[in-house]
Amino acid sequence: MKYLNMSKNAIFLGIAIFLISTCGCEKIQDMTPPDQPETIRVSVVYPGDCLGDSSYCDVLYNGAQKAKMGLGVDITEMESNAETWDMRLQEAAQTSDLVITSGFQMADPVSRVAPEFPDVIFVIFDATVDLPNVVSFTHRVNEGTFLLGAIAGLKTETGKVGYLGGADVPLIHEFEAGYVAGVKAVNPDAEIIRGYVAENEQGFYQPEVGGTIALTQYGLGVDVIYTMADQSGFGAIEAAKLAEGRYVIWNYIDITDVAHGVVLTGLRVGIDDSVYNVIQEFAAGDLMTGVRSLGLAEDNVGYILSEGNMDLLSEELLEKVEALKAGIIAGEITVPVVP
Repeated sequence: MKYLNMSKNAIFLGIAIFLISTCGCEKIQDMTPPDQPETIRVSVVYPGDCLGDSSYCDVLYNGAQKAKMGLGVDITEMESNAETWDMRLQEAAQTSDLVITSGFQMADPVSRVAPEFPDVIFVIFDATVDLPNVVSFTHRVNEGTFLLGAIAGLKTETGKVGYLGGADVPLIHEFEAGYVAGVKAVNPDAEIIRGYVAENEQGFYQPEVGGTIALTQYGLGVDVIYTMADQSGFGAIEAAKLAEGRYVIWNYIDITDVAHGVVLTGLRVGIDDSVYNVIQEFAAGDLMTGVRSLGLAEDNVGYILSEGNMDLLSEELLEKVEALKAGIIAGEITVPVVP
């Protein structure tokens, strides 16, 4: 009898082992945590001490923060200058899967550093770098500034408008070219007075010089100045505040609430959306290198219209500007890239 009980126990034990091995395996596997995907590491290298200047660096920053919150990527940010551009890009590439930067001044540094890190993707805005691991974004800003010029040409009461550029370089000339063409399209007799702060990128960081140039233009009868000068443009805003009926057209960021009644409008460039999209594409494994050109047709450039400036722009003026916008998109209006 004792032997029989032992045999029954052995049989039951064998059945239990069999059931566990055949029926319990899936449950055991479910208890094992799946492998977690590695966090994508992204570095953003700003071309200068430009964060907080209410211009394109802040738009770049906004896009990076949107990706950080919405996509869960690890974002490292660093500012740089002419002496550290290559070094910062190298540091970023050593610790990141994707390196993002912006500005015409960063084209040569990216051209030098990107070949050193063939497995890292570099993204540059407002410049073109022809390398297999680089994505270049160019914006047809001249299409957007054409509309700004039209606004200036329709708004001026003196028949004189101004242009204030930060750096006297080809990229900034594109902004000027569109602006001048837009003014002339709606006001052929308007006089355009132009000035540049400096011959290189340092012209974006001299608000005192920008203010002096703006005061000179306002003194000559100009009542609207388009400033493509980043921090130097704040000098133009301060100059406009000193006289009644003087306006400034800004860039990239809506600051109409900060300088209400002075900032007429501004250039809208969707760098923030492009930053988010390129990180999203990289995370999905769909990012293609090469050159991308974005403009009015892609709704990536335009003019700023918000509660802060709607009282300065009449419906009649906006209707004319929108008609010009439609003409550019339809290919009926060709906007120059050279002044």
